[in-house]
Amino acid sequence: MIRSAFLSLALLLPLAGCGDAGPEADASRAAAVFYDIVLSERSGGVPGEDLRARLRPVISPDLDSLIAQAAEAERRHAERTNNSEPPYLQGDIFSSLFEGPTAYEIGPCERKEEDGATFTRCEVMLVHEGDDPVQWKDRVILSANGGPDERRWLVDDIQYGGDWDFAMKGSLKESLRAVIAEEE
Repeated sequence: MIRSAFLSLALLLPLAGCGDAGPEADASRAAAVFYDIVLSERSGGVPGEDLRARLRPVISPDLDSLIAQAAEAERRHAERTNNSEPPYLQGDIFSSLFEGPTAYEIGPCERKEEDGATFTRCEVMLVHEGDDPVQWKDRVILSANGGPDERRWLVDDIQYGGDWDFAMKGSLKESLRAVIAEEE
């Protein structure tokens, strides 16, 4: 069942005190908080400072840094071209679909350890409701931050999974790095 950001938030609040659900459930809840923020904003392109401030508590420092660098690259691009060219990134950068999702459901999560780092990858079923509804799956990557007793999951990347012609390809971090490279 796909849920809206409002319903998701209403369902998450009672679960906040549940401590025995395990790391995958904690990562799933962290991903849901991220998507609640993203869906409530419905912004396009590299997020402005207001949205970045809202996302900062739920994204990794590395992703936050890349978003800030991409925002600066977009600013330099707009200045250099006197706003005569569109931004490098347009539309929803947090999903495969330009228009972005209107609802989501966090699917199964899988915990991995690689090169001494712990991360969890969760499938996310996304839907854009409208005249021509679209449904697809992306994957959200969450990194474990803090010590074992105070571990917190933060969104570190999104792997785009849309398979239509104009879907975002690759990952969020790859897209941000491409924008940064354009203005170096």
